[in-house]
Amino acid sequence: MARTALLYILSALLVATAWLRLENGGHELREVALMVALAFLPAVAVAVGKPRWAIAVGAASLLAACSEAFGIAVTEARPGSQHDFFGPVLGAFKDGFLNFYDTDLPFRPDAFPFMHDVVLVAIFAFCAVAGVLVAARKPVGAALALVFAIGWPATLVPGTQPVTLGVLALAGVLAVLFLFRAGARPVRGLGQGVAVALVLLAAAAAASTSGAVSKGAFLDWQRWDFYNRPDTPVGVGYVWNSHYGGIHFPKKKTVVYRIRVPGPERGLYWRATTLDDYTGNGWQENLNLGPASERDQIDAAGLTTKARDQKNWVRQDVTVASIRDTHLVGSAQPVRWRPPSGTASADVRGNIVVLSNALHRDQRYTVWSYVPRVKPSQLAKAGVVYPTGIERYLEVIQGGARVLPFATPNRDDLMHVFLDATYQDDALVQANRVLYDVAKRVVGDAPTPYAATVALESWFRTFKEGGFRYDEQPPTPVLGEPALVDFVTNTKRGYCQHFAGAMTLMLRYLGIPARVAAGFTSGSYDSSKHEWKVTDHEAHTWVEVYFPGWGWLPFDPTPGRGLLNAAYSSASPVFDARDFGNPDLQGFLGSSAVVEGLRSQGRPGQQGASGAANPSTGVGGVTVVRDKGPSIVMLALLVLLAAAGVVIGLKAVRRALRFAGRDPRALATACRRDVIGFLADQGFDLPPSATLADVGRAIERYFAVDAAPFVRSATVARFGPPKEAEKAVERARRELRRVRRDLRNQMSAMSRIRGAVSLRSLTM
Repeated sequence: MARTALLYILSALLVATAWLRLENGGHELREVALMVALAFLPAVAVAVGKPRWAIAVGAASLLAACSEAFGIAVTEARPGSQHDFFGPVLGAFKDGFLNFYDTDLPFRPDAFPFMHDVVLVAIFAFCAVAGVLVAARKPVGAALALVFAIGWPATLVPGTQPVTLGVLALAGVLAVLFLFRAGARPVRGLGQGVAVALVLLAAAAAASTSGAVSKGAFLDWQRWDFYNRPDTPVGVGYVWNSHYGGIHFPKKKTVVYRIRVPGPERGLYWRATTLDDYTGNGWQENLNLGPASERDQIDAAGLTTKARDQKNWVRQDVTVASIRDTHLVGSAQPVRWRPPSGTASADVRGNIVVLSNALHRDQRYTVWSYVPRVKPSQLAKAGVVYPTGIERYLEVIQGGARVLPFATPNRDDLMHVFLDATYQDDALVQANRVLYDVAKRVVGDAPTPYAATVALESWFRTFKEGGFRYDEQPPTPVLGEPALVDFVTNTKRGYCQHFAGAMTLMLRYLGIPARVAAGFTSGSYDSSKHEWKVTDHEAHTWVEVYFPGWGWLPFDPTPGRGLLNAAYSSASPVFDARDFGNPDLQGFLGSSAVVEGLRSQGRPGQQGASGAANPSTGVGGVTVVRDKGPSIVMLALLVLLAAAGVVIGLKAVRRALRFAGRDPRALATACRRDVIGFLADQGFDLPPSATLADVGRAIERYFAVDAAPFVRSATVARFGPPKEAEKAVERARRELRRVRRDLRNQMSAMSRIRGAVSLRSLTM
């Protein structure tokens, strides 16, 4: 038992170290220690001679591990009630599992809680498998499980010195095999064995630091690209053209922009346009917000005084890669721009810049944006005095009357009178009116526009509160029902257009100026080039809300498609409800959906946010939304198949070499060894000194296969006169093939597979 515990602790340390490399800090050792302890329980059952108990103990340990990892009590699984355990756990595991191909690694656990939960479950699972194999005294199986448990995460995050992790794996495997041998039989040549092991480890460690061996281009196999042919320009209008029938991102990602932001790494959203008008069925772009201008200064409505101070500007140098569009992207609130060289004309319309001709590859332009660093307490005090031109963003239908502002006394009563009197005959407004009632229920007695905005944002992102899921192929709306109404009140499944469109309309019903912003999330940051790489898969829509003194600020209600990093957004890991100053506001947020939203950016049933956040920045979010590449399950299967192929190939080579000679005596000996090795692969051991007669009796006794003709022919070939031996060896080889065929026919498919990949015959 002591040796089993020692081997298990060694294996668990290596497994946990390998999997925790996927995370960027934030490890809770208590959680990891609990996973390791729970995984040891099935091994204890095997070690004490109760292998049948191991199944029950393992199942109980798995339930306890999942409960701890995903934060869901097992007691929630009560038949006949609305509570559940298995559904939320499986949904959370699936979302976290898929997110490993949705974002760059290593990831931040606070930004991707589902992924962190999957890592904990992986540590439990691999430790449990290794522990059971160790307790069952299966050294080869335990060593292979250890290699797989360490090698799998190593392929996901090679790191700067990935071979170093291989050195640790090799050390663990050697230790496992040695301790097994030490417990099974006297150890001979211990000093020489330790010396050889140290030489191997030193050579591997040296290789991991050698530029001639550990080149990143070879080790980072996920990024191999043998032909960098330029991508065909793509359009992304399908993401924000205000249709709700489903979207489908191309399987192949295409880089559309490369954006440099001078200074420290700072993740931002890249806005291309805004959808200002709601038609009753969807949102659309409005290019008639003012006269076209070819100046480089943007005179957008509501641009604050702070926005005109160049000290508050953020510069973005944009290089066009493969985009088919006429809009110039820029972060947050663009203030000034320098158009691409050779551009015939560029129109400044409201807050967007549109070229007369489509962009083309390698064009460069510069945008300066006002990106305020603002705290929740400051937005809570922003007030409701809006500048001229902002009132139009209180229209709940294109060209219609503007609803009452947020701070209007007795607003709820007046709103019902207003809607009944103004839109009595407007079927579209009346059909969408239910969104006002839902919005009022969600925000409750929110004291400020900011408190209402944060409550709505968190409600959409929080599965426990709102029940929403990200779905690029949502159900078809009920006939005659507006898509956004059906989304909020019925299906609760949709993509960014649904979330952003619904939240914007609900804010307007509450008297808060809002609009839909369309563009791209941050993309992935290349630290070597200090630039953001933005692909067509980062195309996205979100919400912009106007706050006096600060201008238009982004909020992102879509779970699984964006992670704003602004301190004022509930989607940010640095959001702190205590930074309000006003105790009444703190009390409101404490009882609303916001606090729950802090932890649940990935609750069961909700796709986790696919973006890493940077707490050092004040605005924006780092989001990488990728097409699902080859799944990790497929990768694991390929690794297993490759390993099995190598083993089978080695056996075939060794067998061919064994029968390569012409000496009948040697060939007869090869026949005997071949049968002994075949039986060993099936778990039936014969001593190496076993004679042909011993082999024949074992085959007939335990497998009911007639081996007498084989034994007679092989005996003559081994001990008979030369002339008879040459003829007998041919008969012996024919009989050997028959015996092997008959033995296989006696076995199940699993026994054949196990024998084919067994390593035991290779060591004989």
